Amino acid sequence: MLKIQTLSSGSAGNITYIGTDNTGILVDVGLPLSATLKLMSQANIDPHSINGIVITHEHSDHIKGVADYVSHYEVPIYCYHSSTNTLKRCLKLPPHYFHETDNSFTIGDITVNSFPVPHDSNFCLGYTFQNGNSTVGIATDIGQMTETIFTNLATCQVVILESNHDVQKLMANPKYPDWLKRRILGNRGHLSNIDCGRTIAKLYQANVAQVILAHLSEKNNTPTLAYQTVKQYLQSQNITEGKDIFIDVALQSQIGNCYCLE
Repeated sequence: MLKIQTLSSGSAGNITYIGTDNTGILVDVGLPLSATLKLMSQANIDPHSINGIVITHEHSDHIKGVADYVSHYEVPIYCYHSSTNTLKRCLKLPPHYFHETDNSFTIGDITVNSFPVPHDSNFCLGYTFQNGNSTVGIATDIGQMTETIFTNLATCQVVILESNHDVQKLMANPKYPDWLKRRILGNRGHLSNIDCGRTIAKLYQANVAQVILAHLSEKNNTPTLAYQTVKQYLQSQNITEGKDIFIDVALQSQIGNCYCLE
């Protein structure tokens, strides 16, 4: 059985759990150790059961708690070779914590595949995780949808996909300067609700059954707005949410639903 569950998702910190009965993986640890352990307890995840951590990119909302977690629980960080130097510099951990990998590798009984994602960081990766015939995927911090991202996500039954902002809400936000708006809207920024909806319509055609909207901006989005925008776009394409494909929303302040694939 392959499990996927968001523990925290948003601009204040990101943690996702992937697991089987024998293997546990954390994708990012973007909250302090105490907050991470509290969320894991709520999800009934034993912190000693984690066999490895993979990291999407080096921004603080994705790595804030990594160093404390791995040094406390002696957990390795599996990092694609081109990201190793950046992570060593940012995390300031002894070299033995870093396990350099190719784009495909295994942690326990889970096969992990990484793929590039366009974002304004030194590196940014999406991931798929496979156990038996079950595959789940995660791709956030996406400046633009690419064929590489889509091809990888199309192999999954459950996908965590960025739905960061509502374009009109962002543009009308007086607290965001023009340069920041351009960054978010740029090809190395973040995926909007409507672009997320367009991607989900294509994922439906590839037989993806469940999508979890993730990495929502607290300032330029709401869970309801993200869900409704995606749902309405799907309706415009004659795709019924809750029947043809299912949409969930990952939250910043509470753990998400756990999805289990046989």
